[in-house]
Amino acid sequence: MKILVTGSQGFIGSNLVTHLQGQGHTVIGMDKHKSSRRDVPCELIIHNCETPIEIDNDFDRVYHFSADVANSKTQGTTQMSTARSNTLQTINALDFAVKNKSHFIYPSTSLIYNTDYQTHDRPLTPLREDMIFPARCDKGYGWEKLYGLMLVQHYGRETGMRYCTPIFHAMYGPGLDIDFKSKVIGAMCRKIIESPDELRIWGDGSQIRSFMYIDDLMTGLDRLIENNIQEPVNMGSDEAVTMTELADMLLEISGKDLRKVYEPTEPTGCWKRSCDNTLIQKLTGWKPDTPLREGLTNTYRWVYRHIQ
Repeated sequence: MKILVTGSQGFIGSNLVTHLQGQGHTVIGMDKHKSSRRDVPCELIIHNCETPIEIDNDFDRVYHFSADVANSKTQGTTQMSTARSNTLQTINALDFAVKNKSHFIYPSTSLIYNTDYQTHDRPLTPLREDMIFPARCDKGYGWEKLYGLMLVQHYGRETGMRYCTPIFHAMYGPGLDIDFKSKVIGAMCRKIIESPDELRIWGDGSQIRSFMYIDDLMTGLDRLIENNIQEPVNMGSDEAVTMTELADMLLEISGKDLRKVYEPTEPTGCWKRSCDNTLIQKLTGWKPDTPLREGLTNTYRWVYRHIQ
């Protein structure tokens, strides 16, 4: 099978390329530039998906994983550029896929969920797919990804193009970003490795998240495609931890005794977010099977090798 992966140089896209090649597929990558940190073993087409994709479409599948993603450091200042860029990228990728009715795989994000369920004064409520509407997404990125999901559905229904719309929840693992684009696990690993005496934690440490290991994501995507699931379905872990618990696990893995320093005035994102996988288990039988500590150990070791 011939497959195009946009965003192939990013964390998830690069892991996907390797996964698909291991299954014997011919994989072509597309991205704005070649990664300086990740060795992605496929043919790479340098292209910004904000402009139309003009190569011939003889692809059986298009995984549209190219996206500008705001993190806690930048989400307050990049919502306009992120929402604009990602909307253009999705439209151009859809227009390309429709030419050959390629099976179109478009991941959205847990930020599409109604934020009323994720406040500090509510009990932790694992997010189910029926909680997306009424919509109250998390900032511009969440709204843009929800619009993208609905756009994929409309393209599919009106053109006959097959599609798949998983909802990703906080992925991590070897290959994750550890530079200015890093999320909490990558950033925390780097802080621990580079600090001689303290670990600075944004917020008061009580924020709750669940994280899913990248290898589990790959097998879950395979199940969705094999079963031709088109409705939005969660892909995440229900093993939720506070940021203090996450820090303690990583400190124990590192073997370092650092003093935890909380920074409550720094950005924290939503207060509580966890994933309910009931629907995808019902539809495909899939569930993640990598315990958080095991995944964190693999990830910390990868970050350590790439920083030293």
